[in-house]
Amino acid sequence: MRLKHLFLLIILALALTVVSSCAAETEETGESETAVTETAAETEIPPPDIPAADFDGYIFTMLTNSKYNGNFRLDMEDDGDTLNAASYRRNLALSEKYNIDFTVVEDDGYAGLLKQSVMASDGAYDFILPHATVNVASMVTNGLLYNWNNIEYADFTKPWWNASMTENLAIGNNLFYVSGDIVLAWQGMIAIIFNKTYLNDFNIDIDMYQTFYDGKWTYDLMNSITKGIASDLNGDGKMDADDRYGLLASQGSPYADMFAMGQRITTRDEDGLPVLSLNTEHMLDVVQKYYDTVFSPDTFLNGFASTTYATGNYRTMILEGRSFLSELDIGSLHVYLREIEFDFGLLSLPKFNEARENYQVFCGAGLIGIPLIVNDIKLVGMIAEDMSYYSYKYLRPAFFNIVLQNKAVRDAD
Repeated sequence: MRLKHLFLLIILALALTVVSSCAAETEETGESETAVTETAAETEIPPPDIPAADFDGYIFTMLTNSKYNGNFRLDMEDDGDTLNAASYRRNLALSEKYNIDFTVVEDDGYAGLLKQSVMASDGAYDFILPHATVNVASMVTNGLLYNWNNIEYADFTKPWWNASMTENLAIGNNLFYVSGDIVLAWQGMIAIIFNKTYLNDFNIDIDMYQTFYDGKWTYDLMNSITKGIASDLNGDGKMDADDRYGLLASQGSPYADMFAMGQRITTRDEDGLPVLSLNTEHMLDVVQKYYDTVFSPDTFLNGFASTTYATGNYRTMILEGRSFLSELDIGSLHVYLREIEFDFGLLSLPKFNEARENYQVFCGAGLIGIPLIVNDIKLVGMIAEDMSYYSYKYLRPAFFNIVLQNKAVRDAD
């Protein structure tokens, strides 16, 4: 009965979640924070072919959720923070090129504000960047969003767009949300941190990175190497957040594990329309494997909200090294990795089995929509493509080469 209830809860969580994927890959990174401005790949890719234009001081307005300007780094001052400086540099380049300025409206009631703007035809907003699970469907069904496929300058074959999300979020010939490097700093990418001290302490004779590269990093292997690690450290006769575990997992994100194991919410029919794909034998196998993982005595399944993820038991347990493996939202919580004193490594969530070709990484945030009514759709298209390009040029190397490599992650792998 417990497994049946878990199955139903997972289906509900999946149905309420926007997901995407990308094949896991490595990236060469620089040594010096000041030296890293462009990666080798960027110097080989020309900027978008967009004509010069003067928009006479136009204010480009982005509507988003409360506190999301700081999360997405949409319009920031150069205050010494690496990502803020990259955001400022990007926006300055656009301001000088097009004679525009930027402003951000943050409001939890963004869907209502967008509806008011569209109904009044006032063109108050140029972008809408919602919370990834709040009102994203209603803004589509209420006819409040423009079809990205009709945007003149948007080229989704370019590397500054998330091609996987472009493909998965399409509904027939309609594309109401996209994602990419504009919002790279807050894309909710779920990863695994492994505490290297446990490899020696518990005689785990595995080269974690080589196992990953060989395509052998699977849920069965993860479950096997976390056995026998859990311990009642304080001797109070119960296992809780004060003790040690083989795996620290998130009760709030089963969809990340489901997706890593190759389970999609929908697939496309012949017309490109989404159809539910949960009623399959693979789904049953995935649920069983997930059940075996999170309800193991070696796993601490932590229930947290997004507001407590970085401050509650989860953070304390990771920082104190009381888990061998820990699921972590590397996209948004990389900021406290530098506080970790022990030596750690970083992997994606494992695959369902070795037969699966790629590792799939869940991305749970970072949607960009265009209001149905804007002041100048050509302007919006030009800025959207060029803002993505300059994000690729400045924000991406700042995030990967500087924030992750130099300030957070400890080894080249």
